[in-house]
Amino acid sequence: MTDTGKYHFFRYGGLNILLDVPTGAVHLLDDTAAKVLPAFVQDRDRDSLAELVPAQELPAAQRAWDQLQDLVDRGLFLGPEPVFARRPGGGELKAMCLHVAHDCDLRCRYCFASAGSFGGSRSLMDAETARAAVDFLLSSAAAVYELDFFGGEPLLNLDVVEATAAYARERAAALGKRINLTLTTNAYSLSEDARRRLLDLDLDIVLSHDGREAVHNAMRPTAGGGESYSQVTRNILALAPLLGERYYVRGTYTAHNLDFVEDIRHWLDLGLKRLSMEPVVAPPWAAMALKEEDLPRLRSQYWQLAELCLQQPFTFFHFIIDWERGQCGARRAAGCGAGVEYVAVAPGGDIYPCHQFVGQRRWRMGTVFVGITEPALREEFLHVGIADKSRCRQCWARYHCGGGCHANAWWANSDLRQPYALGCELLKIRTEAALYVKVRQALNQYSCEGDVHGQA
Repeated sequence: MTDTGKYHFFRYGGLNILLDVPTGAVHLLDDTAAKVLPAFVQDRDRDSLAELVPAQELPAAQRAWDQLQDLVDRGLFLGPEPVFARRPGGGELKAMCLHVAHDCDLRCRYCFASAGSFGGSRSLMDAETARAAVDFLLSSAAAVYELDFFGGEPLLNLDVVEATAAYARERAAALGKRINLTLTTNAYSLSEDARRRLLDLDLDIVLSHDGREAVHNAMRPTAGGGESYSQVTRNILALAPLLGERYYVRGTYTAHNLDFVEDIRHWLDLGLKRLSMEPVVAPPWAAMALKEEDLPRLRSQYWQLAELCLQQPFTFFHFIIDWERGQCGARRAAGCGAGVEYVAVAPGGDIYPCHQFVGQRRWRMGTVFVGITEPALREEFLHVGIADKSRCRQCWARYHCGGGCHANAWWANSDLRQPYALGCELLKIRTEAALYVKVRQALNQYSCEGDVHGQA
């Protein structure tokens, strides 16, 4: 594996894969080109090949050199760093995480939200506050908006969810704008009535589940300490088939299930096909926390997952790479839009940069009734893209990451500009695996699912 700020080269499964960092172009090298690459990127002269390879290999090496040079000439390798003058969407607010419930019917052991209360009293958002939040969101100059009903557990406040969804769509239509709705639920209270009501709302749904029964029950007990797997699983299996592609099952792996691919296999055995598995972020002293010494095993897991993805059709969220349309350039550079394009709103109407900062007074930006009263906070988040982070500027994965999660950086290092190191390593591991899957797809050797539509 070789990487610099300009390119990244790795070999897996008999393939030599070269990523051009500035453009995102991916090239598949034969073994000769892979041998030539180190000399080429060191600005050696083409004539120096005679000193580097046996005479019988020289013609092939020269052809490989010329092909690498052709990539340079076409701007697909070792090109200049892109410059993005604008933030994604011009820096306009376009996404909101609406905390309709600071209460929960589960007590997940890794929950960053203090088991749903976010460190405060348990409460539900009222309809007036929810409408004010929608008005605040739609007051920006964006044309397309995202609204996520969140908690705690939003099903505990389903009446307000329904009323707010109707209001949001009505107001957006009146303004000539479009709004997309999502709801994130632990599925414990996903009764038949709740399922019917959610289907009527016609929104995307994220369903929380941790995989195997023992793993799920260990991490996601009920408020009374009982097991939740049976009820949650039954509810998810009743709803997911009715949602088509409008759902994800999302899990969290910890130090207690470093073999998390087995949890993904369990989902597949249940017939679930749209999946996301996230690493826990926990204090280093916590028994569930991931550690640097876990990285080799986790790397092996992601490669196992890549091979699994090539064996049967399913969508894994972190393997989605859209080669056909590409990613917004400004989004590649700015990463997370927290505090600028994206905010979270607590039940009382307080505005925070994102859902992971909710309840922390230091990060309160204002209220939906008044607006942003702490513009300095927004300004702070305007300047935490990859250009502002010294570690990111030379990282080969920077345009697949955008600088990482700001909240994780803060909780790990008390510095928005200092990324969470372990998270960075995991991002790079799974990005390699994602690139490998996409290359295999492009070679038409498999019919696996790794992009949005599952097309090779």
